[in-house]
Amino acid sequence: MAGERTFIKENTKRILIKEFLVKKIVGAGFGGMNIQRTPMGTRINILVERPGMVIGKGGHKIKELTDTIQENFKVDNPQIEIEEAGGRASLNAQIMAEKLAEALERGWHFRRAGHSTVRRIMDAGAKGVQVIIAGKLTGARHRTEKFTEGHVKYCGETARQVMDNGFAVAKLKPGVLGVKVRIMRPDAKLPDEITIKTPQTEKVKEEKKEQKPIEKKVTPLKKLTEIQGIGPSVVKKFENAGIKSVDELFEMDVDDLASINGIGGKIAENIVKNLKKILEEVA
Repeated sequence: MAGERTFIKENTKRILIKEFLVKKIVGAGFGGMNIQRTPMGTRINILVERPGMVIGKGGHKIKELTDTIQENFKVDNPQIEIEEAGGRASLNAQIMAEKLAEALERGWHFRRAGHSTVRRIMDAGAKGVQVIIAGKLTGARHRTEKFTEGHVKYCGETARQVMDNGFAVAKLKPGVLGVKVRIMRPDAKLPDEITIKTPQTEKVKEEKKEQKPIEKKVTPLKKLTEIQGIGPSVVKKFENAGIKSVDELFEMDVDDLASINGIGGKIAENIVKNLKKILEEVA
């Protein structure tokens, strides 16, 4: 029983420290924390979007934060490490919830702020996102608005494993708005995602060994800009879509090119036409 009480006490302390940090470093983009016990003391790793606001000039803010945690929560020799979220900020539910709350406090309309947050998270590569804003949105009565896109899990062990949850509060003149953001991470693997591998017979393996590899024609082009109709702006759009070589373009048709963001049907047809001319010249 003593072990269970110690376990509950330690986890309660973790929750209290997290709530304290959320209030103390508001505006810095708190994205979560991790506490580890080491022989030298207690290491507290804090993920933030703007580390400078937590460290302070000459480190006086982080020193004050360390002393407060040691005194108020009786933590043995706390050592705070600040980690910058960087490009992962758009996939961190807590950071996005705080940014959404800040946008609402600045006067953004809740629909504009909600759709903008969903769009930014999905563009970062998330499999699904749900944004919930609750409070006095348009009148004196409480109401709730939900903005959902992609695949979202709501309950069960799967939701605990693949969903990242964040919560923040926006203080407005009519009242307080609660903001909740739920993100399905890009690397999330759902239970129904399975891969079936069929065993190959010895005959099929022998046939594959006997088959000679097809000689691939090598085009004399080395850069995308050498193709007529492809300028620097089009190359940038290709790079955003993950296309970096000329050989990849030869494997795509008009529909594939037109589906790329910023590439229209006319541009796609022109590029395919020029690619066919190049193949004819090589042949």
